[in-house]
Amino acid sequence: MSALVTFGIVLLAAAGPDAVDVSVTLEPPVVPFHKQAEFRITIEAPADLDVHLDDMTAKFGGLLVYGPPQRNTKQLRHDRRRIVETYTLDPVFIGDYAIEPVEVTWAEGARVVVPSPAIRVRDLTPEEREEAETFAPNAGLIYPKESSALLWVILIAAAGAATLALATAYYWRRRATHAPEAPPRPAWEIAYERLRALDERQLPQAGKIGPYYVDLSAILRYYIEDRFQLHAPERTTPEFLEEAAASHRFSDDHRQLVAGILRHSDRVKFAQYLPSVTEMERCFAEVLRFVDETVPQPETQEAAA
Repeated sequence: MSALVTFGIVLLAAAGPDAVDVSVTLEPPVVPFHKQAEFRITIEAPADLDVHLDDMTAKFGGLLVYGPPQRNTKQLRHDRRRIVETYTLDPVFIGDYAIEPVEVTWAEGARVVVPSPAIRVRDLTPEEREEAETFAPNAGLIYPKESSALLWVILIAAAGAATLALATAYYWRRRATHAPEAPPRPAWEIAYERLRALDERQLPQAGKIGPYYVDLSAILRYYIEDRFQLHAPERTTPEFLEEAAASHRFSDDHRQLVAGILRHSDRVKFAQYLPSVTEMERCFAEVLRFVDETVPQPETQEAAA
């Protein structure tokens, strides 16, 4: 399938100065769920003609729109101008989406309606999944070479430490068999602890983008599983969001917040998108905000635990 679909209509005198030319472009018409598409409306009309274009934000068949539409106007020759309005579509769920027609009006009741192409949101291919699972391994710590005598000292000390560790573990294991089982820790406490540990590693500043997003998205997914009993860790983003929507355990705001976090992480993982440190820190803040806002109130914590 072509990577570009365009529909268009020219009204009035096709070659004259009063012509109104309206075209609609969707690029690409087929996208994997982690990538965006651009829906572009182009109008060429006389410079003094007051052209009105209806807002399309709610007309994309349920697809989310990333940010406000971008409008650019350019003056052309022969007293004409070109208006280009672009919507960035942010798909999540796999499926085919029908987009409503574009309506442009001007003068006294003059109007034109241009059909819009449909967009297909697909799952990842096996090749895309395999490629996404490959991250460059982190370089290990580099130690200076030591003399053989010092090496023996280190080995003997390590052996002694290992023996002490085994004895200590045996002692505490014996005690644990007689101690009462501790209640499970609340999901939010575990999430806070993991977020603190991730923050202390300073991965964004070290340029370790892949490991950072793998850990951050895992913290979010395991928190959701423990807190809401939704099977988030082993599911794709579309599968998880479909279950979340069907369960009605999230508010609309929280569902959109989680969708945005997971889509951003998927782009880094699957589309090799390189975020800035600011974007990485903002994603961390959004995960922290989600945990903060979903901690049960004191009167409901006992039931949630």
